[in-house]
Amino acid sequence: MKKHLQNLIKVIAVLVIVILTSQSHPAQAIETYSDTEQQQFMDWCTGAKSATQSTCSCTLKRIAQTVPAAALTQYLTSQGSFTLSSAAVTTGATVTQALLSCSNG
Repeated sequence: MKKHLQNLIKVIAVLVIVILTSQSHPAQAIETYSDTEQQQFMDWCTGAKSATQSTCSCTLKRIAQTVPAAALTQYLTSQGSFTLSSAAVTTGATVTQALLSCSNG
């Protein structure tokens, strides 16, 4: 059952990524995130995700282009809970895609 749920979440994440990449989003910049929001993401990324500082910095710059600061903050504070809101899934998919992209090159 747990494996089935994990596969379902992966499929949903892929679908969200496809939807996100097929829609146009107004470009945002890292400057739209406060210093506190940037630090919260970096702490989470280097801590919970065990990513390097450069990978996390790259990821933050990428997600800042499409993820509003409030959505990222909500996503980070919901980590560890079992909330599967559409906003959390969308933000999680975007963060995961950016992390993978930044860690691979």
